[in-house]
Amino acid sequence: MKLSASKLIFLLGCTFIFALSGRPQNLLLNPNADSGSDHWGVSGSAAVEEFSGRKVFVVRNGGSFFQEVTLSDSDVERYTLLIGFGSSERINADGAITGLPYLYGYMLNPNRREGSIQAYLQGQKMLATPSKLDDWTAMYGIFPVPKGTRSICFFLNQAERKHVPQNGSAARFDNVGVYLFETEQDALDFARAYTQ
Repeated sequence: MKLSASKLIFLLGCTFIFALSGRPQNLLLNPNADSGSDHWGVSGSAAVEEFSGRKVFVVRNGGSFFQEVTLSDSDVERYTLLIGFGSSERINADGAITGLPYLYGYMLNPNRREGSIQAYLQGQKMLATPSKLDDWTAMYGIFPVPKGTRSICFFLNQAERKHVPQNGSAARFDNVGVYLFETEQDALDFARAYTQ
């Protein structure tokens, strides 16, 4: 993703300010693919590729990247923000979502057996809706962390509408993150600043 110098300085400034203010940092490891696919699980057709001079996460044909973030007792009853930027090689004229990048996740309790999912993290603004091919679009969702949650599993996915198959097009992701905040408004304020 190509960021202007002023946007990059703003994002770095926000990160520094949030670090000084005691707010949590990005909980993901390797959120910009700088270290390839290190710290990420990969399913199907998913790889780190060069795009516009930088490394980005790329999924095709329904592939996926995923990473699990462990939470502490003090993280429950807060709000998590899942955020990132996506671009697509495919935009369907009929508005079908097939091929578009989207963020997804779920919260897990420690039991790791059937029924261990506490909450599904979907909807909101988690689907990228670019107006032009290869344009970067912000995606995010804010969710309460219920009691009993011990981890968040975060996914970089490619959307698919029924009867509209994948065609090998790329869905790209960059600057992805999982953050925790005391209030929903704090998370929303951060998301708005992050995506401007």
